[in-house]
Amino acid sequence: MDKKPLISIITISYNSCLTIEDTILSVINQTYPHIEYIVIDGGSKDGTVDIIKRYENKISYWISEPDKGIYYAMNKGIAATTGEWINFINCGDSFYDKNVIARLFKDSIGENYSVVYGNTVFQYSDHTEIEANRQYGNYKFMPACHQSIFCRTHYMKQFMFDTRYKISADFDFFYKLYFTNNQYLYKDITVAVFDAMGGISSTNKYLRNKEFICIKEKKLLKRNLLIFKLKLKYSMRNFLRFFKGLF
Repeated sequence: MDKKPLISIITISYNSCLTIEDTILSVINQTYPHIEYIVIDGGSKDGTVDIIKRYENKISYWISEPDKGIYYAMNKGIAATTGEWINFINCGDSFYDKNVIARLFKDSIGENYSVVYGNTVFQYSDHTEIEANRQYGNYKFMPACHQSIFCRTHYMKQFMFDTRYKISADFDFFYKLYFTNNQYLYKDITVAVFDAMGGISSTNKYLRNKEFICIKEKKLLKRNLLIFKLKLKYSMRNFLRFFKGLF
């Protein structure tokens, strides 16, 4: 029988006393037995820490201290993990049901896959929508919102999140992952419920789009520079062969 992998679930919180309990319960009530649960709090002052302490016997590791933003906190969570796979379920979000992780990892995942992902329920103020992420998302490189994505830990620790971006560092991470020829495995399972009204990228679409463009341009520039260097190298080889042929 294949040994089931340890799954690291990370929750980031800051002054989230109204939402963190539901998020915690959606994690600790999972039927999958091999879960490492990490909570990184940014120094909340509203009672969030009291709720975390209420469940600390179910939490593998937690800390509450000021940080410089959500991606600093997410990197802190990544550094603390010991599992094989990482997933982020932040405050306000939750797993779709208690059997999600058990279904996702029912069968062994081939070593050639660096990402496993499924479907997402988007929770709006007046309705919900289920997004089936069979194809990569609108920006091609990030297959789904991070709540529905499980990524191999060694890739997350290798790349981490670029803290220069305020709300799009997750997109930048998957952009880098995509260009290292990693394979993504889609499973037709509804994984997470995403608070579409409370997410940071949902509340600042202008900054999100600005950062998306910046990321794409940066990666395109590097790609074009690599192509130029390869063409130059090829041209120099042909020139040297031609030059040698003259003598």
